[in-house]
Amino acid sequence: MDAKKVGLYVLGGVGVVAAYKYLERQSNKRANIKDIIQNWVNTVCTHNPQAIVDLYAPDGVLVGTIADDIKIGRQEIIKYFNMFVEKKPCGIITSISTQNYGDYAIADGTYDFTLEEDGKKEVVPARFTFVLRRNKGVWQIATHHSSAQPE
Repeated sequence: MDAKKVGLYVLGGVGVVAAYKYLERQSNKRANIKDIIQNWVNTVCTHNPQAIVDLYAPDGVLVGTIADDIKIGRQEIIKYFNMFVEKKPCGIITSISTQNYGDYAIADGTYDFTLEEDGKKEVVPARFTFVLRRNKGVWQIATHHSSAQPE
């Protein structure tokens, strides 16, 4: 193989790496972090505890809005969502601010959740913090804190 062909192959390889790095940086944009949180809200609205828990890191932490204690790991987190989905929750994000740091991102904001119990619906305004961690290219919830808005 002549030097010209080798040079072209090297340039092509460098181009592929550069394109990959560019796309990787794009996945950290704030709009994408907001989309991840919106996906969590949409998933909660399906009332499928396993689908919700799959969004958390295996060692994720949840301080739930109506939890008595901190849930650590998916086995504990699913117990919370098994109970929570009985209230047929569905939410809407009312404000959000994001920060990103490579393989970590933070989203803080507020959401309103409509909960149903005994046929009665109640809107619960709450605030949240999500800490996201990217693991092998997939964003997962490392820590999630949610609490009812003070009156």
